[in-house]
Formats: sequence, C-alpha cells, structure tokens
Amino acid sequence: MKRFKQSSIDYIVNQDYTREQLVEQLIEARYKSDKYRAGEQWLDELASHYRDNQGDDDYGKVCSDLYKDYEQEIKSINNKYLNQKES
Repeated sequence: MKRFKQSSIDYIVNQDYTREQLVEQLIEARYKSDKYRAGEQWLDELASHYRDNQGDDDYGKVCSDLYKDYEQEIKSINNKYLNQKES
C-alpha cells in the first residue's frame, strides 16, 4: 500500500498540472477514497450482522436499514464532492 501511495504521488508530481487541475485530481481522489471507505464500512457491518444475528427475526430489516444508511452516506459524499467540483 505504501508503495502504491508513493507511486501515485510520484505520478502527480511528474505531471505538468496547473493548480486547477491538481485541485480537481485531489478532489476526485478524496471522493473515491470516501466512497470506497463507505462501501467497506457497510460490508463490514453487514458481515458482522450476518455472523452474529443470522437466525434473528429482524435479520432482513436490519440488513435493509444498513443498506439505507450506506445509501445515505453515498448521497452525502456525492453532495460534498460533486457539488464542490462543479463550483
């Protein structure tokens, strides 16, 4: 992971970006990072719930609620970064 981060930094540094292009690249990287982090968190919570509560009566409802929370997080991330990118 550290090698990947360093190669990404080297790539950006070696490009002849203007400040605006660099800002756009950074916003896009943060957007993707937050989006992947939200997906990772949702899958982790879903797996924990599946492992611990598979036979419970409210199992399906909790899974549905977890997905709704994930959708809200994605909407929040989209609003945060996509609106910022447009301005």
